Amino acid sequence: MRIVHVADSFPPDVGGIERQVEALALAEQADGHDVSIITAVNKDGAAPTSLDVHRGLRTRWLTIAFPSLNHAMVAEVFDREDVDVVHAHFTVASPIAIYAVRAASRRGIPVAVTVHSVWWKVASVHRFVSGVFFGPSRMRVVYSGVSTMIARHIRRVYPRCGEVSVVPNLVDTQWWSPAAPSLHRAGDPDFRVVLVGRLKKRKHIDEFIEIMSRVQAEVPAGTPVSVSIVGAGPRHDDRAKQIDELGLRDWVHLLGHRTPEEIRDLLHESDLFVAPSRQEAFGIAALEARSAGVPVVGYNFTGLADFVESGVEGLLVDDADDMVESLAKLLVDAERVEQLKASTRARPPRVTFDDAMQATYAFYDRARRELGGRAKR
Repeated sequence: MRIVHVADSFPPDVGGIERQVEALALAEQADGHDVSIITAVNKDGAAPTSLDVHRGLRTRWLTIAFPSLNHAMVAEVFDREDVDVVHAHFTVASPIAIYAVRAASRRGIPVAVTVHSVWWKVASVHRFVSGVFFGPSRMRVVYSGVSTMIARHIRRVYPRCGEVSVVPNLVDTQWWSPAAPSLHRAGDPDFRVVLVGRLKKRKHIDEFIEIMSRVQAEVPAGTPVSVSIVGAGPRHDDRAKQIDELGLRDWVHLLGHRTPEEIRDLLHESDLFVAPSRQEAFGIAALEARSAGVPVVGYNFTGLADFVESGVEGLLVDDADDMVESLAKLLVDAERVEQLKASTRARPPRVTFDDAMQATYAFYDRARRELGGRAKR
């Protein structure tokens, strides 16, 4: 197949969506497909790649405000030879993706849209951009979400959109899995808690630090706990100040950026992984931790519910109060934590790399079946 991915975010920008689009395109290329990328990101210093990447205007805000200024670039990709499917990746703001979807629809190219972010936010921006900048939206597409939760949101917002597929993010679960038994036991000499995420507002790491302050007040004084927060970002200084103000310096440590190999080694000797975001559409870092054999503590109304069975592979809680109570109980119960670690390691993840690839190709087949082949020019 000739596949064109359209994403407003792409490397060298850093983030989960950027990683996912690149990883999916490379996997499809490895499967023998002809793959191109259209993106709004045009930065100097982008690493060389085997992918056919077409970047928007050098001045990024012009692409955001006036995506139609990229008309010639989009037309060149779509018209140089037949395209079997356009895979558009929607986030909260996706002006070039929306523009390219409409351009593909006019040409009769099947379009498969995957929503990567909490849908009600995406829907609001989608409607505004489509209506204000492009007139009434006339997009012929099929929809998918990266999790059951996102698919449910799409159906609720657009009840006439038809079937909504679930196309999980790609995580090489085998690469993250432990090769040997852990040498560390919970509470011996400490309970090791890990969080991996960019230090940005939407990750709710400030709320997690506040939760840990409340947990500290609930457990006996001197309870040995070591919390490692892995990740860099614009809120680093704010979080460091918060940790000091709450008296958590002995408990909580900001490790900054770490390589995937370093993160994997850290996870293999950890007891719990916490996913504190209440807007987690999927939870890439959480699935990586779960694949590494670490029980995950997160919210039951997020994408984590697709691959974490509460009580077996971690705990899924209702709200912040529930998370405080659950962590406070676990961090004084080494036997319970070890039980969760054993059951997590004993079960293969419910979402694997192969599952995600099969779901993606099935989604493309559905788009081509429901939307038909390319119209004649």
